[in-house]
Amino acid sequence: MFRVFQKATVALALAAGTLVMAEASASSVALVCEGEFRLQRGSVEGVIEDRFIGTMHVVLLARDAAVVEIRLQTFEDGTRTPVQTFALPVVEELPEVGEMTLLFPELFVDQPVKAAATPAAAKVGTIPGDLSIDTTDQEILLRQVVESGPILKARVDGRPLVPTRQKIETVEMWLDRTGSHVSLVWREDSVRDHKRPGAIRASKVQLGDEKSYQADCIPVRQRAF
Repeated sequence: MFRVFQKATVALALAAGTLVMAEASASSVALVCEGEFRLQRGSVEGVIEDRFIGTMHVVLLARDAAVVEIRLQTFEDGTRTPVQTFALPVVEELPEVGEMTLLFPELFVDQPVKAAATPAAAKVGTIPGDLSIDTTDQEILLRQVVESGPILKARVDGRPLVPTRQKIETVEMWLDRTGSHVSLVWREDSVRDHKRPGAIRASKVQLGDEKSYQADCIPVRQRAF
C-alpha cells in the first residue's frame, strides 16, 4: 500500500475554482475550510448529538502529482486542537514547503521527517496504522485505521461475544478538487464495561463515538487578498 516517491517539483494550485496539480517549483497548498462539526457520542441508552460551526486549516504536500502528506488543524467551538499529520513513508526528505510555513506556522512546528509509521503507531500497545492517500483528477481520499489494546469478546452490533480490539480509531477524508468541498469523519469504537440493573457482573459492549465535518474550502491567498 505504501509507495516510494522520487524527488520531483510539484505544485498544488487553485485555478478557476478547481484544485489542480501541475509540475512547477512549489510543492504544497494551504486551504482554509469553514463548515459544521457534528458530534455523536454512543452509549447503551442511545446516541447524544451536538453540532457547531468551526474552521479547519489544511496543508497538502505532494510528490509526482500525488499527495503524500496531509496536515490538519481544527478550531472547534473556539478551541484550537493539536495538529494531525498523516504521512506516507518516504525515502528522501519531504518537499520544501516554502511560504506555507509563514502562512500556517503551527502546522510545521516540530514536524521532523519520518521514514516509517505515522504518529499514532508510536502509542504503547498500538498496532501500526493502515494508512492510504489516493489522488485522482477529481478527488483526494485519505483513510487511516489504528487498532490498539488487547482482543476482547464483546457485544458488537447486537451480536454477543464477538472478538474485537479494545479500541479501533478510523479517520476518513474526502476532498473534492473541482469544488474544494471537504468531508471528514473521525470515529472511535471502544469496548466498555456495562452493568445491567440486577446483573451480578458487568458485560462488555462496543460503543462508538464519531465526529464529522462538512465544509467548503478556499486557498489561503484567495482569502488573504
